[in-house]
Amino acid sequence: MTLLDPATLAPLLGATAPAAALPTGTGVAFDSQRVREGDVFFALQGARRHGIEFADEALGRGAAYLVSDRPHPRGLRVEDAGAALLELGRQARARLQGAVIGVTGSAGKTTTKAMLAATLGARATPGNFNTPYALARTLVDAALAEAAAPDAAAQPPLVLELGIDHVGEMAELTALTRPDHALVTTIGASHLAGLGDVAGVAREKGALLAAASGVKLVSASAAEHLTPELLEGVTVVGAHVALLGDHGSRLEAFGRVVELPWAGRPAAENALLALTMAVRLGVPLDTAVERLLTADLEGGRLQRRSLGQLTLIDDSYNSNPASLKAALEVLFASPAPRVAFLGDMRELGGREAEEHRAMGAATVGLDLVVGVGPASALMKERNPDARWAHDALAAAAFLEEVPPGATVLVKGSRGVQMERLVERIVERFGDAERLQP
Repeated sequence: MTLLDPATLAPLLGATAPAAALPTGTGVAFDSQRVREGDVFFALQGARRHGIEFADEALGRGAAYLVSDRPHPRGLRVEDAGAALLELGRQARARLQGAVIGVTGSAGKTTTKAMLAATLGARATPGNFNTPYALARTLVDAALAEAAAPDAAAQPPLVLELGIDHVGEMAELTALTRPDHALVTTIGASHLAGLGDVAGVAREKGALLAAASGVKLVSASAAEHLTPELLEGVTVVGAHVALLGDHGSRLEAFGRVVELPWAGRPAAENALLALTMAVRLGVPLDTAVERLLTADLEGGRLQRRSLGQLTLIDDSYNSNPASLKAALEVLFASPAPRVAFLGDMRELGGREAEEHRAMGAATVGLDLVVGVGPASALMKERNPDARWAHDALAAAAFLEEVPPGATVLVKGSRGVQMERLVERIVERFGDAERLQP
């Protein structure tokens, strides 16, 4: 009996018996558009629509059966499908033999997760699947993979990205994932609307350290915000970093100089965190470095692309004050002329105006600066030469003013959709390919 055999799953979730015989599932999904062949589809109540409305789509994509609070001829009925999915995640976690490593931080979570998974030869959450339901899915996938492995006693670690935006959420995530080891990348002004201030961010992120009993690592910059109690038993990891313009960086790790293909100080600091965790968990340094350089990082994170007429630094995935500082450091180290399209930084609470004025001051000296979004209009108070557009598509009008041969940075919070501007830049200036180191 596997975890997703209906006969096994029904009593675990307190479900009523299915109306008809159902096949054994091979995974789980809660988004009908992400259903894989054999997935059990959890039909959740959404903000506007109920997942049962997408039952036909899920089954058409190959779902084995459904779990829902509403009846369906090919489903298990439960009281609360969301709670059932989280319970399934807890059941899956209890079956795991390999170590679980939790990664959090105000920035750099996804990048560090990918680096760490590479150095350890580990499984990891796909993309930025860092919410409770997504983590439950990852735990189920990992438990099923372990069960199918020929050597149940030698299982690779599982690296989980834990993202939070409100007080108490980290406790919920750690209760679900029960991390053995913990890593904190940065602590800064992010999600302040839900966490209050940087001290609130530190308390919430620090809860991951308190939940782990094994190796605990934090960056030197993150450690500055953590209390002595939270730092007990924690290794603080610093980095000696040299920037190599917009095409790479260099760091010192365990007495060895490592050249990296990724630009920016945060990439080097995150790489050192990954290497340190790998070495602490028994991976030889040479092996860890070799594996690190194979890491496939997500796009939109200081991704350098050559378009012939210009060099694009695509950092459009997200933005906050700490990551903006790092991106501008890369831009100022790049060949002139230098251009920045900077979207609003969201969820800054009462610090929104202050941080966007500071964004203006930080861009003085660039050849062209365009703020994107309502808050970014405040840039002009500290940089009178800054231009402004109300959204990413409107900002495309300023592409006419980009000087030939420019290095162009595009960055902003997710809600501003700066990736739409990236698409316009690629359309205008040619097919883009990531430059290889």
